[in-house]
Amino acid sequence: MNMKTWKKVLALGLALGLSVTLMTGCANSETPSGGDAGAPSVSPSASQGAEPAATGPAAWTSVDDLKGAKIAVQEGTTGNDVAAAIDGATVSAFKAATACAIELMNGRVDCVVIDTNPAKALVAANPDKLMLLDFPASEESETYAIATQKNDAGADLAAEFNTAMKTLKDNGTFDALVSVYISKEEDATLPELKPVENSKGTLVMGTNCEFEPFEYLTSAGEPTGFDVDFVKYLCAEMGYEVTVENMDFDALIPALQSGRIDFIAAGLTRNDEREQNANFTDGYYDAVQSIIVQK
Repeated sequence: MNMKTWKKVLALGLALGLSVTLMTGCANSETPSGGDAGAPSVSPSASQGAEPAATGPAAWTSVDDLKGAKIAVQEGTTGNDVAAAIDGATVSAFKAATACAIELMNGRVDCVVIDTNPAKALVAANPDKLMLLDFPASEESETYAIATQKNDAGADLAAEFNTAMKTLKDNGTFDALVSVYISKEEDATLPELKPVENSKGTLVMGTNCEFEPFEYLTSAGEPTGFDVDFVKYLCAEMGYEVTVENMDFDALIPALQSGRIDFIAAGLTRNDEREQNANFTDGYYDAVQSIIVQK
């Protein structure tokens, strides 16, 4: 082989070696089929930490979504009326708010419609299972008032309550009750309840202790709550002793009409239908209807 031929062979070998090197480099830089060389990798912790999208009633965004739903309510309440007005809804009424929550947790209804503060109490008792939707069941608010008998004596008693209510609002007692029972402020306290001197008699209050925080039972079975204490302060201001009778909510108006009780304080909404059967005081608390669903 002459020198000229040798140089050609050497040049050809170098060219082949360079081609192999380039091909190897390209093969090593390729991604698997369907991959993206520029896409960042996703760590397991990032994907696992994402909240799952809400489904079912938890994904409802308006009252329109309740059409055709199965709804639990407390019998005879405003929530009962609101639910009954929803198109296609199947409404199941129960004596106690807690029974409504049990039906929901057992999957027998889609939601519960009830006043906001009792709704919050039910959710607080079952925080891993229940949640409040962020829109009301009705755009209309309602006002709680004390109901008295539908006669002259009842009208006079309602007027006495109104005067005492103004006093409790002026002296801060009403705000203290809100702080203790509604806002649940840690350092909130109630003023001393002064004993009644020269009592004008004993009034019987009718209520339904299934409506926390307005009326419920202590662990010892004693009625307590915003309404119960509010009435104690009102009656003390008016010069009366007071006893509390706990009964089903839908039995309250009949008990008032029969004279079994003197008045009702039970988170009772003043409306036209009830005013046909009772006198009412001025309103003392505004409320709306809320919706509870399973998480």
